[in-house]
Amino acid sequence: MINLSKSLTFLDWWNPYAWLVVICLLIGYLLITGPLHKEFKGGEPVPTIQRFYFVLGLIVAGGALGSPLSTLGHHYLFSAHMLQQSLLYFVVPPLLWAGIPTWLFRSILPQAFRQKILPKITNAILAVFLFNGLLSFYHFPAIYDWIMSGEQPLAAVFAHTLLFLTAMQMWFVVTCPDPDLNQLSHLKKIGYVVLNGFLLYPACALIIFADNLIYKPFHAVQPWFPFLTPLGDQQLGGVIMKIMQEGVFGIALGILFSRWYRKERSDEQEE
Repeated sequence: MINLSKSLTFLDWWNPYAWLVVICLLIGYLLITGPLHKEFKGGEPVPTIQRFYFVLGLIVAGGALGSPLSTLGHHYLFSAHMLQQSLLYFVVPPLLWAGIPTWLFRSILPQAFRQKILPKITNAILAVFLFNGLLSFYHFPAIYDWIMSGEQPLAAVFAHTLLFLTAMQMWFVVTCPDPDLNQLSHLKKIGYVVLNGFLLYPACALIIFADNLIYKPFHAVQPWFPFLTPLGDQQLGGVIMKIMQEGVFGIALGILFSRWYRKERSDEQEE
């Protein structure tokens, strides 16, 4: 077995480039939503809680991509890989969208793009099936083994970038920062989130209930986890992704239901 503490350097454990990108985005966001907000059309002060969401999303992204979790997930533990993917696809996107004020969103994207192209890209049916379909396809053993083999480094970069972008697309339907592009009512969003949960079951079930190893890159679990066999690591990975997904979706459902209830009460009082 490889002794990770001796075989890998500090830069192998911590990716400074990922953190550099996070820090640059963080500084830019805090400047734009802070002292520079008056320079933008319709710019106004951003609530602290909204800024907190975006900052937290960046920190979680940095932790997923620039910490030892990334090295463990790409070379040693399937469960670490699934935790990393869960953070990037189910935690980071809703936090980032929730942290973008409407005026900033409209300033970044041209009006023609927002009005003509974005509604088609963010169509709920397209978004829900594209993300879940690609995520399930990615976890087919033959596809996954090829991507994670390292033979084509750009394949992994492309696959993970595509999955992140489609995750942002999927969450846009729920946490849309622009009221003009908010296509679904609260009740429809609740159904949309529930559908997302069901569509991921096949991929997770394949991993959780497999009675043999289905992914070649993770056949050797490191010795400092003596209680975790390679098969146990694989099954744990499926459990982690499903728990993370259900937990985040549960929070989203709670928020959506609360908003729907308040709107219904408000409409009744107006009558």
